Amino acid sequence: MSSYLEHMESDWRRRAPDLATWVMKNMVNRTDVWGRYLAKRQRKKGRDGRLNHAITAPFRDERGKVFLQESSLEKHFKAGDNGTVLGLHSVSADRTSRWLAIDVDLHDEEDHSVSAEGNFVAAHGWWMRLQELGFDSLLMDSNGAGGFHLLVLFALPMSSDIVYDFGSTLVADFAIRGLDTAPEIFPGKGILHHYGNWLRLPGRHHTKDHFTRIWNDEPGVDQKWLDGDDAIERILSTQPVSPAILAQHGIVPARKTVCIDFDGVIHSYRSPWAGEDVIPDPPIHGTGAAIARLRQYFRVVVHSARCRTEKGRTAIERWLKQYDIEVDDVCEHKPPAHVYVDDRAIPFTGSWDDAITAIHQFRR
Repeated sequence: MSSYLEHMESDWRRRAPDLATWVMKNMVNRTDVWGRYLAKRQRKKGRDGRLNHAITAPFRDERGKVFLQESSLEKHFKAGDNGTVLGLHSVSADRTSRWLAIDVDLHDEEDHSVSAEGNFVAAHGWWMRLQELGFDSLLMDSNGAGGFHLLVLFALPMSSDIVYDFGSTLVADFAIRGLDTAPEIFPGKGILHHYGNWLRLPGRHHTKDHFTRIWNDEPGVDQKWLDGDDAIERILSTQPVSPAILAQHGIVPARKTVCIDFDGVIHSYRSPWAGEDVIPDPPIHGTGAAIARLRQYFRVVVHSARCRTEKGRTAIERWLKQYDIEVDDVCEHKPPAHVYVDDRAIPFTGSWDDAITAIHQFRR
């Protein structure tokens, strides 16, 4: 390793605790899943012939038991191994986002249809536009080979769908700026039953001998890119955009979530259980109109025991469409919500004796 890289590694390692605290405070949308790059020795080619270099952590049977912590983030910034390089999901469980990022990438240096210079011109142009809008945005040299990340932090979590729409509008002129394809936006387009895309954190690159550099926005300076301690200080001093400024550009908080059970609340459930994908009965009277009213003020999602399998979720979606009932999501896992509507709920009044009695008497 060159003396320059050793110096960079030393700076990032020394500031790892500060960076981990900053990331946890400003960037973590969810702690139950995150992105992790594999150590080089663990990378294998998949069926499509492409090298599998990253996974969603933790492993499936550990989810709900193991959570992202500051100590894990510290290991990322200390970056002793490629396998400690982490990324964060851009969307929370209730579809909010604490940041917007644009990835102007150059994966294949042999692809002559794109260039490092062209990518920089486009990324810098969007960075300038964000600055004009009043956003304290970071322009990052992500890999030292023509890949750039733009990052904007929000003072409060905002609606992921609205953030995505804003990002799409921002980069809609990509062809005019000389790019053949639109850059990736974080958060991505809403996808049901999926954790969404995740972005690698600043620091060591997962394959290249490179540490993140930050564009120097101080006027009249000779050093255009900040590295090491200077880059870290610029990251830590980044100001999240206030809700007032975000509202001026149509970026607003997400609606609170109402989570509704399916059987016995939406589906009348008169017939005996015949499998998660068998839904024989019509809706409870007035359900469609009631959910439409709720959706004027809340994000309405459905969660049910049927949702544990893709077959069950697909059956619910098909049934909802059949009866022209529109909801915001059908969730595989029970999401955080403002309120849960369930036909099998026992309200707790402060007395466990009353609760136990109610449980014994429930639906006798």
